Amino acid sequence: MTRQNINIGTNANDGTGDTLRSAGTKINQNFQEIYTQLGGDSSTLSTRVTIIDSAVVFEGFSADVNETKLIAIDPTADRTVSLPNATGTIVLKDTTDTLTNKTLTAPVISTISNTGTITLPTSTDTLVGRATTDTLTNKTITTPTITRPIIQDTVKDSAGAVMIDFVSTASAVNHVKVTNNSTSNDPIVAASGTDANINLKLTSKGKGAVEVSKMAYTAATMTASGIVDSDATLIICNSGSTLALDLSDGTTVGEFKIFTNKNSGKAVVTPQNFTGSLSAFEVPQNRATQCVWDGTNWFMINGSDSTTNVKLI
Repeated sequence: MTRQNINIGTNANDGTGDTLRSAGTKINQNFQEIYTQLGGDSSTLSTRVTIIDSAVVFEGFSADVNETKLIAIDPTADRTVSLPNATGTIVLKDTTDTLTNKTLTAPVISTISNTGTITLPTSTDTLVGRATTDTLTNKTITTPTITRPIIQDTVKDSAGAVMIDFVSTASAVNHVKVTNNSTSNDPIVAASGTDANINLKLTSKGKGAVEVSKMAYTAATMTASGIVDSDATLIICNSGSTLALDLSDGTTVGEFKIFTNKNSGKAVVTPQNFTGSLSAFEVPQNRATQCVWDGTNWFMINGSDSTTNVKLI
């Protein structure tokens, strides 16, 4: 409603102005408009929202001593505060809130705290997520626990020199297995993988050699006639009667078998394939001999002579 003005006439008591009744009606209608606009009805002002000199005061649903005041800080220029065209809750500077669908343009974030502190780098960079795929550069990781890492090529020392060089093979199924061990038990470097029988190769570069400070062979003791243990290099014969031992073909060119006899019964070893026309060799007590597999036959490295007393049969 447009404000209704009382016509007071041209001159006092000249009969040209509004009558007292008409003037009173206008006054009532103006106040009814004000009461209604201030949140009440035409006869009662709102008790929940009031206006004071410097603020809009919200009483809330309960009439008590607690109110919320909407106050404008003394402006230094004309300001405009726009409320969004949506239903929601106003977020304050010091309140705890969850923001959704917000875009922060060039924010300055000093710390992020959630039972801890995250310090952001001062340089231009990209944050790395816990489950994202990223390439890290110039990072030092102290005592990490790494499960199944994928190493592309090398492991370097603190000076950046290569310590271990990894070369991958397409469709690889075999690998090296390293096992640590407890007190008085040896750590193990072994060939492992899908294949049932696979060698472990140590190779030098160029004309270099593989140096071993001290070498020992896996041993098996034969106390009864039978097939020689194919997994052992050193075969210890130990029987008071004659041992008849069958030596199967080797599995790798250059494979060794060393035979010793520590008891009174002689050991008669019959290779599955023996060099030339030979069929067996005999190792007496307190003697030793060795042979090597060339891929086709077993060859004696030290044969029958007066020193070894090893007899070729």
